[in-house]
Amino acid sequence: MKITEFSCIRVNIPYLKPFTISGGANMQGEHVIVALETDEGVVGYGESAPMVTYSGETQSDSYHAIAEYLGKAIAGLNPFDLEKIHYQMDKALPEHNFAKAAIDLALYDLMGKKLKLPAYQLLGGKFRDRIDIAWVVGMGSLEEMIEEAVRFTEQGFRTIKLKIGNQPREDIQMVREVRQAVGPDVKIRVDANQGYDVSTAVRTIRQLEPFDIEMVEQPVKKWDISGMAEVTRSVDVPIEADESLFNLQDAVNIIKHRAADILNIKVLKPGGLLPSKKIAALCEAEGITCLVGSMVEFGIGNAAGLHFAASTPSVKHACEMVGPSLFAYDIVEEDYSYKAFQGGQIAVPNQPGMGVTLKEEYVQQLQAAK
Repeated sequence: MKITEFSCIRVNIPYLKPFTISGGANMQGEHVIVALETDEGVVGYGESAPMVTYSGETQSDSYHAIAEYLGKAIAGLNPFDLEKIHYQMDKALPEHNFAKAAIDLALYDLMGKKLKLPAYQLLGGKFRDRIDIAWVVGMGSLEEMIEEAVRFTEQGFRTIKLKIGNQPREDIQMVREVRQAVGPDVKIRVDANQGYDVSTAVRTIRQLEPFDIEMVEQPVKKWDISGMAEVTRSVDVPIEADESLFNLQDAVNIIKHRAADILNIKVLKPGGLLPSKKIAALCEAEGITCLVGSMVEFGIGNAAGLHFAASTPSVKHACEMVGPSLFAYDIVEEDYSYKAFQGGQIAVPNQPGMGVTLKEEYVQQLQAAK
């Protein structure tokens, strides 16, 4: 079997409300959808979700990387030769991991459809049937963030993630009041998105410790590994690396410097499911626990995170695949099971490939883009 056709399209979908982190506000998801087709007529779909305020890779970057370089680099290859395909993509174009991830996801979707197996069976098999999910509360007013946290705990979520990182005094007040509002049994984690310097991070986290914080995500700049290590040594709350982790080499560097206690693996950041599994294996070997974060993907990317979490033993914490619930609509059909949260959990799709069905309008756009 050979890859004979590829196409990609830009898709923009507005958020139900602006998604705000310390780096800025995002009004819509600006993603790229990929289709790969073989000489046997099997088609797989993938997604790139390069949030520009976070990743440094834009929608146009992903689109042109796929259309002008990566699609051509893998033409004629067997879709099951994943290592070779990733090698050829890296050789054709350094970096651009989000674009490469779209192709990686499409390959797993394609392979699963060919074998009539869900993607998790190609990733080591199912380790868990349902994934615990943390609801992510973006920045807003104090009242808005408290209300959202309470509303989703009442819907059954047992872990809430709060975006912080702008004003330490306001951050501390917000976490204190959310803790009072949701009670002692709900886990609260916070994400500074690189918003603090080292001394501010240490001082702020120490003041957050009385509120029983599960973890603090990326308190300082992504490049400041020594600063992350200092924060990790200085506080009792576990520190989680996110923006500092984009590839396997980053994971080695973080672990070597003991710069974090937990790694947040977002499957699009290192280039897809294959490199994500390598990072998870490294964590398992080093005794580091993981969670699966989200680039706020549409349905395809979100499903990929679920398959990864379902098949990865080192994922020990509630994951964050809430993307489809934050948009006005989705690119996949509404009848897929994993969008329905039940008791703060999502079931893993069991259909072949990613287990989702791309809406016909996007299928037609991809066919027209060949």
